[in-house]
Amino acid sequence: MPDINEQSFAAGPDANTAKTRPARPWRDRIAAPVWRFKPALPPANVVRALKADIIPRIFHAFRPAPPQPPSAPAPVQETTQVQAFAALVLGHDDKAAFVYVEQLRARGESVESIFLDLLAPTARRLGELWETDESDFASVTLAVGRLQSILRHLGDAFVRESSPYECGESALLTVVPGEQHSFGLSMAAEFFRRAGWNLCTGPFTSHHELTSLAQNHWFDIVGFSVSSDRRLDELKRGIQDIRRDSRNRHIGVILGGPMIIAHPELVAAIGADMMSPDAITAPREAHELIERMTGRGRNQQGGDP
Repeated sequence: MPDINEQSFAAGPDANTAKTRPARPWRDRIAAPVWRFKPALPPANVVRALKADIIPRIFHAFRPAPPQPPSAPAPVQETTQVQAFAALVLGHDDKAAFVYVEQLRARGESVESIFLDLLAPTARRLGELWETDESDFASVTLAVGRLQSILRHLGDAFVRESSPYECGESALLTVVPGEQHSFGLSMAAEFFRRAGWNLCTGPFTSHHELTSLAQNHWFDIVGFSVSSDRRLDELKRGIQDIRRDSRNRHIGVILGGPMIIAHPELVAAIGADMMSPDAITAPREAHELIERMTGRGRNQQGGDP
């Protein structure tokens, strides 16, 4: 079984940018004076009103607000690090990002932390820059290629961070044929590989190529990373073909990626068995799916005359 660990289930959904509400005119923002809607006080009651009502209101209005607990600095530091690293992979120096990662490892950062806290959010950041036209297609493509190279370089070290384990199960992981966003798939493949899976990963040029692989080789599961809604009908037909022609008659089908995370109802609509929201849990969830599919197969065989 070839072990071509190249792509996976992504990483998570794009962040929404809040829209600033237009400022109201200054005149509209000034509340109407309270006394405008009340009858004038008799002179004898003015002092009493000042003591009992007006002065306490002024005191409370100008009293210093209670101190707020300081916000945790970690998110700011993380955002700064991701932005700095995105600038490195977008820059002209091919080695700058690689050197930065090696410095993190020298300071004791685990490969898993680098994968999840640096590479994955940087990939999302690059996607945001592309969507907002802050960076062009060629630059983002080059930057993602550099992330892929770092991911492959760290793959063996990532496997060594965990106890060696051979589960013997096999997975066919790919993006939807024709889609280009495959970095999340690459990362998920590394987590499957560390868990001892035998892997064959895409992308593939056509659904026919993908179906032929499932027909000629045994796979326990097939996983698709879905980044957009452009090819959902093709994906649905492809899953039907794989179930019909697969060498494993009880193959499990898992979906992941930004589109599925945003719209989990697509799992049932497309005909898959389950979704996996992230790369960390995907191998365990896939193993549980295999156990359910195997049990379903035994039950069906037991019911045959």
